[in-house]
Amino acid sequence: MGIDIYLKWKEQSREDHEKQMTGFSTVAGNVGYLREAYHGGPYATRVLMPEAFADEVPDEGATIPNSVLVERLELTEATVRERYAAIYSEKDPAVVDPAVKAYHDFVALHGQKEKAGLEPTIYASY
Repeated sequence: MGIDIYLKWKEQSREDHEKQMTGFSTVAGNVGYLREAYHGGPYATRVLMPEAFADEVPDEGATIPNSVLVERLELTEATVRERYAAIYSEKDPAVVDPAVKAYHDFVALHGQKEKAGLEPTIYASY
């Protein structure tokens, strides 16, 4: 069990959607997918995009301006590192840095879609 985050956007192709079916990868932010297992907090997804976890989120997901996500990245990165240390006893950059990068990649893709006028939304499945 876990938290799956999907980036959706207007005119998203079937191919782009299928790329997000990663088998629960924790490093696939570049395709618009983030994953956290329910092994205990803190949860970086809830730091980056708390709106996606609100009780009344539309079916297409939460609309969050990219500028807000960028502002939250520093705390999100710290949360990912804290989570890996606390939950998995893992501090090795070779393990942790790819997970951190996934959040940066996700936000970058969101920004590209926003800039292109494709109205990105963030959908949390949990």
